[in-house]
Amino acid sequence: MNRKEFIKNSIFLSAGITVTGVSGCSLFDEKEMKLTTEAEVKEKGFVIETFNRKSVLITYLDEKLTVLSLICRHKKCTVKYNSNKEKFICPCHDGIYDKYGKVLSGPPPGPLRRFKSEVRNGEIWVLNEWEESA
Repeated sequence: MNRKEFIKNSIFLSAGITVTGVSGCSLFDEKEMKLTTEAEVKEKGFVIETFNRKSVLITYLDEKLTVLSLICRHKKCTVKYNSNKEKFICPCHDGIYDKYGKVLSGPPPGPLRRFKSEVRNGEIWVLNEWEESA
């Protein structure tokens, strides 16, 4: 490969990395991953784990397994969960979400997203897909 071909290939590779970065997907994202166990979530009430380099909260809401993305829909900051108030608070612009991830106040344009999840032999697995209602 000569210098001209190398530069051309490097530009295409950089453009591809930029596009995948903008879309939020990565070639390195897991399609699914075991996060925790049902027993741990039921004992603690909720568990925070990392999936594809982002924080998620695993809990049961109205007896339904729920895996919420902790990424604010406004400026993509990581929200913090206040378990005493059962609210998520965005430290960047004071967006507030209820325990279901619905916007209560502030600038977020939509609710926290929910990942699809499954229970397999007592283990909670997250899928790299959003639930339709999110």
